[in-house]
Amino acid sequence: MGIVVKIIGGIFAIIVVGIWLTTLGLKDIREMPINDVDLQKVQDGVYTGSFKKTRWKNNVQVTVKNHRIVDIVNTNELPPPNKKIVDKAINSILSKQSVVIDVVSGASVNTKAFQKAVENALKGVSENP
Repeated sequence: MGIVVKIIGGIFAIIVVGIWLTTLGLKDIREMPINDVDLQKVQDGVYTGSFKKTRWKNNVQVTVKNHRIVDIVNTNELPPPNKKIVDKAINSILSKQSVVIDVVSGASVNTKAFQKAVENALKGVSENP
């Protein structure tokens, strides 16, 4: 009986720690402001930027030509579900010509972390809060 209680307790502890780790940083990113960038002040070129907070890590290359964002490449290897989120965010940023976009439904934290990496690239900042 005692060993069963220890095993159940151990499993419970692992679950609690797992939940804590997966939610770590969620609130910070959810509340993080995304600031627009004045593209008229951004010269032609390829800009790299990053954003990292707990389990969210984004590295990007943003190409600007004639004060327009013409390409965004996410340089992280992503699993297919995250790649779809990033692809939607890229399309929205390119379409709107702004880092301030509506977040991808059901993926607000992932979208905001990616947006911040693009913002940081255009502002010449790497951010690891």
